[in-house]
Amino acid sequence: MWGGMPLFITTSLAGWSVGLKPMEKGRLEVWFGRLLLGWIDPATESFLRADIRPQEAGQSKPNV
Repeated sequence: MWGGMPLFITTSLAGWSVGLKPMEKGRLEVWFGRLLLGWIDPATESFLRADIRPQEAGQSKPNV
């Protein structure tokens, strides 16, 4: 629950506590121990997984 609204992250952590770290633009990092799970954007009530991190403005995608 965040701000009284349910926010799905994963069923794998049901019953476990996660840490929230305030970031710029009102976003929150979501941590499980030392593992960064992703980000919550309270404005849109959405969760973005860390493995699909958005590119920052002005950055190009790496060549793979």
